[in-house]
Amino acid sequence: MATKTKKESNSIDVTLEEGNFHLAPPDGGWGYVVVLATVIMFCVTIVPTAAFGLVYGNFLKTLGDETTGTTLASSLFNTINSFTGLIANGLLSSLTYRKVGLIGSIVFTIGAVGLIFSQNLIQLLICYGVIEGIGYGLLTPALLSAFNSYFDKKMAVMMSVCQALVIGFNMVVPQLAAFSMAYFGFRGTLIGLAILSLLTFPASASLNPVKKYLKKVYTQDEPLDHPNNLPDRKPDNPTEKPLLSDRKKSMQFTASQRSIHHRPRHSMVSIGASFASIANLHHKKPEEHHEENQEKNNTSFWKTFVKSMDMSLLKDLRYLNISVGLGLAYTADMTFISIIPLMLKDSGFTPAVIANMMFIFFACDVVSRILLTVISSMVSFKSRYVVLGASVLIFMARFAFVANDTYTWKLVFSGVLGFLRCFIQTPLPLVISEEYQDKFSMAYSLFMFLNGVVSLLLGLLMSVVKSFVDDNVLVSHVLTFSYLVCVVSWAVELMFFRKKPEEVK
Repeated sequence: MATKTKKESNSIDVTLEEGNFHLAPPDGGWGYVVVLATVIMFCVTIVPTAAFGLVYGNFLKTLGDETTGTTLASSLFNTINSFTGLIANGLLSSLTYRKVGLIGSIVFTIGAVGLIFSQNLIQLLICYGVIEGIGYGLLTPALLSAFNSYFDKKMAVMMSVCQALVIGFNMVVPQLAAFSMAYFGFRGTLIGLAILSLLTFPASASLNPVKKYLKKVYTQDEPLDHPNNLPDRKPDNPTEKPLLSDRKKSMQFTASQRSIHHRPRHSMVSIGASFASIANLHHKKPEEHHEENQEKNNTSFWKTFVKSMDMSLLKDLRYLNISVGLGLAYTADMTFISIIPLMLKDSGFTPAVIANMMFIFFACDVVSRILLTVISSMVSFKSRYVVLGASVLIFMARFAFVANDTYTWKLVFSGVLGFLRCFIQTPLPLVISEEYQDKFSMAYSLFMFLNGVVSLLLGLLMSVVKSFVDDNVLVSHVLTFSYLVCVVSWAVELMFFRKKPEEVK
């Protein structure tokens, strides 16, 4: 006899008369729509970042200093979206992915429209750095959390597809920006960017609750309380009793339970220049949900948020060293992308040639990601060593890039720098996962906060240097030496911790 299901207003009664099952992510279906929405969101929001110098360079030059404006705007954007991403993790505990995403879409679009009417640096910093930064900081966790909830076995494959599409779009952004600036002008290009920002609305609206699409995975030959059939195969609390213990027993799932009645995952995803941590809710007993609902009714969001923050990691010098090093490497990479067009312009290259060099930059980034994927599937290595080695190579390549202004030289080292950045961006979130696996959610959230602080301070430092020396090459050296700080501090720490066990023996 087939399994009988009775639907009511707030719950589903499932009577198992033949076989057992658990609910699992769809690994497809509407999940492919979520994949497309994620790609669209990143393509729309990274346009200003990937071609910031080409779009805003002349405008900032009329205001007095394009390099200072570019570095401040980029640093402020990175800082604000890092802080907002931390808050978004709290919002997602009480609001749906769709609601958080739509709020982010509204805020990001307001910033994009405001940029059309910007007349000075302050207005640009507010619209781009603050407003768009907040919108992006809300959109990214919402889209990527939804992405995580729809996929399990196909997670790695679909994330690779997303990365390929987003970075592929990155390759043509400079050409599109140069074309738009030539034919539509600065304000016309900003209008186009504002129109593109509207695509974040259907992307966010497509984030349907995953509970509608969870699939039944039948396990006919195993008892219902077999470890493989429990919703959490590796529970955080080993003493927790299984909810299901009788094969013929009726099970009742409330709507909130069904949305999380599948294997929880803690995942890190990295798309292009963006990264986010994702933590699915754990399966809880009905009484635990009741207690949590009561607590939410009696406790403000801010108190709950503060209570969930474990600041003890900030007393861990090793954690601070890792996080600050990662923040320096990430900020040095992101900000350098913004000022590359300005440096090439100072070297006498036309916008069309600059666009071609940026195309090579991102094309080599794609090639390196493919290569890293192949290598990582065959060889096991520690992500922190990858970031450390890449930082050393980028430090040397950056000096080589500014050493010669000939076309061939710049073209070659644009490709080299594009190739190397993958080895910073892709393993970056995995470093924290490897070092602080048991406290990953908190460790990564605090890293986002520290990364925002590092980004803001580095942006201010570059602005001060520019005001004194008025040389874009020296400003780029500030970013270059950020890698050196990371390398030296990490090397000292790694040698210390490597020798410490030997001394104890």
